[in-house]
Amino acid sequence: MKKPINFSAQGLTASKEKIKKFFYFLAVHIFFIILILIFLDILFGGFLFYKYVILANRQEPDVQDNTFKFNESAYQSVVDKLEAKEKDFNNLSQENYLNPFQDNTPP
Repeated sequence: MKKPINFSAQGLTASKEKIKKFFYFLAVHIFFIILILIFLDILFGGFLFYKYVILANRQEPDVQDNTFKFNESAYQSVVDKLEAKEKDFNNLSQENYLNPFQDNTPP
């Protein structure tokens, strides 16, 4: 069950005091917080270096023996479909359509 939100002046001042205490705590201990963040950054950078440089040099790359085989029949079927679409498109441009915005009724 959720607590109702307190919009009274007393509730707002209590929230302000908590926020002030939080920022005061950060200001007093900022040096240690920065040292911890730098230490975490060094650990993370060392992990990335180990994973992508040292382990990459130790492992042999996987070489696949089978080569790429071009499937000529699949390629030809795709080209045929594209040519058929282009032919249909060119045939559509030769047809004359009536202009629906022009009055074509006899006088």
